Amino acid sequence: MIDLQARSKLAEASRSLVAGLITNHQFDDRIPRSSDPAIREIYNKAFWLMYCDLRKYRLKGRDRLSPQAREVAARCILFLKSNLPYGWPVLTKSAAVLLTIANLFTLGIAGRIYSYRATRGREIAYWPFLSSEQYSAALRSPAYLSGNGL
Repeated sequence: MIDLQARSKLAEASRSLVAGLITNHQFDDRIPRSSDPAIREIYNKAFWLMYCDLRKYRLKGRDRLSPQAREVAARCILFLKSNLPYGWPVLTKSAAVLLTIANLFTLGIAGRIYSYRATRGREIAYWPFLSSEQYSAALRSPAYLSGNGL
């Protein structure tokens, strides 16, 4: 299920976070609740990893994101505004716990097997898009630069 309203809220909050307009704590307060898997996955696998929640700050100056992190953020924001379904595998909480336990007992082999299977047929370099084609199509009609995203 695609929740356009929640995706738009996360995209706006993410833009503000990356631009240094809001603090990391303000960003956390703006994360929408939704059953759209893109919301949880993009927050957990991208934005939450871009800052430390042990202190309150903006992503400016010495705390500014690296060019690589900014690229991931831009791709995630573009995806949120693309109206595409989230096509990557999504683990339930119980499955994630089981995978973590299996990973411990197999010294990481279970995680590598899961990652291999999860990325098969998908281009990880374009996550959360599934492929370079999806990403290129979204770049041809960016919501924020076309006048349709505000």
